[in-house]
Amino acid sequence: MTFSMQRPDIMSYGDLAIQRGLRMLHHHRRITPELFAKYRRRYSPHGSVASLYLWEIAGGAVAGLRDWAPKGGEAKRPRPDGAKGGPRGD
Repeated sequence: MTFSMQRPDIMSYGDLAIQRGLRMLHHHRRITPELFAKYRRRYSPHGSVASLYLWEIAGGAVAGLRDWAPKGGEAKRPRPDGAKGGPRGD
């Protein structure tokens, strides 16, 4: 629909394949709305063409690129106080 309506600068934050392509291409663990806005400005006024390439990257078209997102959800960060468990410290 993007191309049939002749809209050359469409990049959707809600498109998970575009987010995955950005993570793979630029080696990010997570694409925040602010980071996405940075790339949308960088690719403007050719966001629709960039979207096509990012969809291909996300689909595995470029050998050697991997998704940098943490496996199994969000990565656990060490607690600042060094505690290991829940509220009891276990």
